[in-house]
Amino acid sequence: RQIDEYWFGYGSPASLGLMRILIGIAVLLNQLITFAEFDDWFTEHGYVPQFAGHRYMPPLDRGFKFFKWDFTLPFEVPRLNLISHVTDTNITFAFWVIFLIACVTMTLGLWTRASAIIAAIFMISLHHRNAMILHGGDTLQRIAVMYLALAPCGKACSLDRLIGLWKGKIAPGPVLVSMWPQRLITFNVALVYFTTVWHKWGGGGTQWSSGIATWFPARLNEFKRFPVPEFMNDMPFVKFTTYGTLATELAMATLVFYRPLRKWVLLGGLMMHAYIEYSMNIPLFSFTICSLYIAFYEGEEVTGWAKRMGQRLQRFALRVSLPVGMAFKPGPAAGVRAVDPLDLVSYEPGRTAQWQAYDVQDRPRNPFRASRQRSVGAWITYPIPGLWRRMLERGIEPAPEAPETTPMKAKNQKAGR
Repeated sequence: RQIDEYWFGYGSPASLGLMRILIGIAVLLNQLITFAEFDDWFTEHGYVPQFAGHRYMPPLDRGFKFFKWDFTLPFEVPRLNLISHVTDTNITFAFWVIFLIACVTMTLGLWTRASAIIAAIFMISLHHRNAMILHGGDTLQRIAVMYLALAPCGKACSLDRLIGLWKGKIAPGPVLVSMWPQRLITFNVALVYFTTVWHKWGGGGTQWSSGIATWFPARLNEFKRFPVPEFMNDMPFVKFTTYGTLATELAMATLVFYRPLRKWVLLGGLMMHAYIEYSMNIPLFSFTICSLYIAFYEGEEVTGWAKRMGQRLQRFALRVSLPVGMAFKPGPAAGVRAVDPLDLVSYEPGRTAQWQAYDVQDRPRNPFRASRQRSVGAWITYPIPGLWRRMLERGIEPAPEAPETTPMKAKNQKAGR
């Protein structure tokens, strides 16, 4: 029962929503990196025309082995590639633009499920179009987007949820989703680290087992990025970084599931990848895999952390007074609460005809600008001037008047009749 509840139980989707944003940013940046050399990588005028891409990535092998038995399929299994045999540059570029748009909408959480599915299929197609330029970071992003396409990652931290709350189509309050997609991500991350250690230690060669492996990348020009002190590439630091890398990766494959050690194991992984990101030119690899670390935390832990962080930031709290006689509609009321995960902004009935806002020291502030600054989810409105103000102004309505109480009715109420 415990195993079944762990894998297939229900919980908050906050971790999946936050991870979707970080992975979406990484994929979007990775695509923008390829834009400058788009013709070189994905067209017939570049280094890898269609015939070369097909030679490098032929159809899947029809033969496979299951334990000691060999099997052969009667047909070829094609690779998923929507632009296979497409030689028109304009079509390929349009395909790339659609993928870019899907990345943006997936990151924002707009039409999340459809955006994630489109992004996954289009990314697989582009990777199969030219697999020669892929590195571990690209492969990791592809797997992450595939998992997001399977996960209810738009149930939190998304425009889909905000719009649904604002229009009253989604009931406010906690959301529970199946946890199996998030568990799948955590075990895939652990599997990445486990197989890495397995191949480094016993996959041929003695560089890792003898403690000298990290000496070599520092001598390869294509990996050089920012300067590293020379002593870091000499003994005994080479031994320390080599065995320290193996220990950290092994912990990320095993001890990370032991909750008392989870924070320290993840911190070790963050430090290791921070050094890799600084010293080696492997675009977005560290950012991508560290974004997946969030899957090791329950959604309730993420929201709890946000509340605790908000308590520490109470010096930035804000009181916003609505125009006199006005109150939020039910939907917008749920929306403004949802975009303020730190609980830094409180809305209250006002005594004047204008919006007003005051900080903890009772100093007047611009109600629209200050409330947007403190509501993390409202930052998405920054690119459109005046949008947040229009949302707040259209989200209010005349407050219902309290029923009048006659003297006799008040007397009866006091007497308990």
